[in-house]
Amino acid sequence: MLEIRVDLIETTLACIVKYMGDLTAHVGLPLIGTVRENTKTAPDRLRIFRTILPLVHGVDIELGCAILPEVVAEAHRLGKTVIVSEHDFEKTPPDTALQSIVDRAKTAGADLVKIAAMARNKDDARRLLRFVKSCGFPIAAFAMGEIGASSRVLACENGSLFTYGYISKPVAPGQLSAVELAGKIKRE
Repeated sequence: MLEIRVDLIETTLACIVKYMGDLTAHVGLPLIGTVRENTKTAPDRLRIFRTILPLVHGVDIELGCAILPEVVAEAHRLGKTVIVSEHDFEKTPPDTALQSIVDRAKTAGADLVKIAAMARNKDDARRLLRFVKSCGFPIAAFAMGEIGASSRVLACENGSLFTYGYISKPVAPGQLSAVELAGKIKRE
């Protein structure tokens, strides 16, 4: 599947909508629409989500953001998958905090939860993968940073529904290209 980071595309919403339609028609892969808050998206983020929802199979929205209830309700009304995500760019939270993230995402209406956390050492990455394996709720999770890069390869064999690779430039520390990721997963 492809994640479309609408917040990172420097063009009009009309052009983005056309691009997404073209992708659906010509590539044939499921699309995840993601609209992170930034100076460009902040004023109309809910409207942007509502505009792209008919074009995607699912959306990714951050846990705890103000528009989460409206996006979840609209996505479910349209039969779309809701990924509720949490990113910690400083550390890998303890297991109790990871479980709290999953519980809060479920309560918010997530169909699955995504957790990306910074690995300060190899034990952080291993612990996150162990958490994924025992989670009991649909999850995509992996560690960020150079130390966490291997967890992106190992995530799926430990229970993560998917992992992320980039096409032209990374959007998170330690993210591998889709080509690198595909090659490493085939060899593993």
